[in-house]
Amino acid sequence: MSQLTAVPMIQIIFPKDGKIRSRKVVKRSNARNTGKYPSWKMQRMMQWESVHEGNAMRVLDATPNVISYCEQPCEIIFTLNGAKRRHYPDFMVIDANRRELWEVKTESDANSPEVSERTAYLTQTLPEYGYGYRVVFAEILAKQPRLDNIKRLNKLGRQPISLLEQELIRRLFLDEPVMSWGVFEQKSPQILRNVSRLILEGKLSIDFNQPINSATSIHSHFNSSR
Repeated sequence: MSQLTAVPMIQIIFPKDGKIRSRKVVKRSNARNTGKYPSWKMQRMMQWESVHEGNAMRVLDATPNVISYCEQPCEIIFTLNGAKRRHYPDFMVIDANRRELWEVKTESDANSPEVSERTAYLTQTLPEYGYGYRVVFAEILAKQPRLDNIKRLNKLGRQPISLLEQELIRRLFLDEPVMSWGVFEQKSPQILRNVSRLILEGKLSIDFNQPINSATSIHSHFNSSR
């Protein structure tokens, strides 16, 4: 008689009754550092339970291919090595091609035996249920000057840009596909805010790994065909 191999089972439980999160993050009794972040992309206050998660929200807001994201999206119940476990991923991140669950950890925490074992299991198993799984290192999220650049652009580019304002900036780049940050600093605060928004949306780009200054090169990714 042939033996049947047990198929690993995962239960993914999403919030019900119109709730956003699978568990409450910010509450008065918290002993740990928690807070809120006003996401321009999600148009609401996001809740974080570590500064690392707050940094992840800023990075996700500034990542053009990310369509949406949410914090504490679900509860995952699974059995590993004979023991029943519960896991609350920090984020669900959605782009045009996939849905991915993120866990934000310092590198040392991510490499602990318990977390690394869980990561390996979920990375292998969750795609069968339609989700990718990723551990994102806190140290990478906090890397400078990238994080300061992201904070600056998220602050400047919070407001949406009209099609007319976008077209005016597109035309500026027709003859010069690369222009400097300083050019727009000299024009007006509103134009600089519009340029920042277009960088966040991916229509323009800069090198996030270099400090933003007057000499920073801004590259156009507009389709110039008419």
